[in-house]
Amino acid sequence: MEFQSVLSMAPLRISFLGGGSDIPSFYEKSSGCVVSAAIDKYVYVHIKRHDPLFQERYRVSYSEVEHTKNRDEIKNLIVRACLELLNMDEPLQISTSADLPANSGLGSSSSFAVALLNGLHAIRGEEVSPVQIAEEACQAEIGILKSPIGKQDQYAAAFGGMNYFEFRENGSVKIEPMYLSRTDTGRFLEKSLLIWTGQSRKADVILEDQASRAESNFDQLLQITELAKSFKRLLLASNLDWTELGSLISQGWKLKQSFSEKISTDEVRAITTRLDDLNCYGYKLLGAGGGGFIFAIFDEINEQKLESLNNWRTFRPSLDHAGARIVSVN
Repeated sequence: MEFQSVLSMAPLRISFLGGGSDIPSFYEKSSGCVVSAAIDKYVYVHIKRHDPLFQERYRVSYSEVEHTKNRDEIKNLIVRACLELLNMDEPLQISTSADLPANSGLGSSSSFAVALLNGLHAIRGEEVSPVQIAEEACQAEIGILKSPIGKQDQYAAAFGGMNYFEFRENGSVKIEPMYLSRTDTGRFLEKSLLIWTGQSRKADVILEDQASRAESNFDQLLQITELAKSFKRLLLASNLDWTELGSLISQGWKLKQSFSEKISTDEVRAITTRLDDLNCYGYKLLGAGGGGFIFAIFDEINEQKLESLNNWRTFRPSLDHAGARIVSVN
């Protein structure tokens, strides 16, 4: 049964360790792995069949509003790629919104692709699995658009929860949900904080710079995958060692900075210096770098620490358990 309109949503994510090992230039030589968590901040996509009475065939609303007469004229690359992938060429209104700014290191472009594809399938009356949605989003972003990104964000958005992803040499992805106890998950997130640098950035420039150094960065990426494996083991241990978890995150951040001089910024350094003063267990800049959110983990988060960080906007993340889903259909 086809529908007239669909509202779809997909979560953003925090990537703790392993980022960069999910790109083909690495995992085709040595399996990559990432530990990440989907959070309760979302990208929303509303899709509505467009009446032929309108002059345009497509109306696409995001930070801009597009009115186009054919699919190939759509300027939003992800919208155009997803429509092309699913071979959809019918009049549509597509609009998107999000809980947090785009280009902030939380995988928003892939969350958008996942939510859009899920919604496009739904408006045609098709139910699809998280694996299919994640792989289609990878095809759209990496295959069609040739974006220099990896595969972790699409899978995190599609599946939700906290997961250990393994990226195999043949391109397949193994998904291992990390079922922490409700108590441990709560304690982990209670000690976690996201700090907004105030800087949005386009990841492609930084990722292209990293890709050009892929061979020279290979050994550091091997080290990062080992840190991700250790992080997974610690998270699943009977007694969580917060100091060691934080140390692994900071070790990964130090290695990541060696990939490109474009990754860190003066604002990032100002925040991390403050975190050092607060005896933070560990921190890292999320996403490709150049701005966005910093993830930090503490012994505890109290009013004194928040007051010390009041130059920047902060919030405590919560886990999303459901992943991409259809909110409503009409």
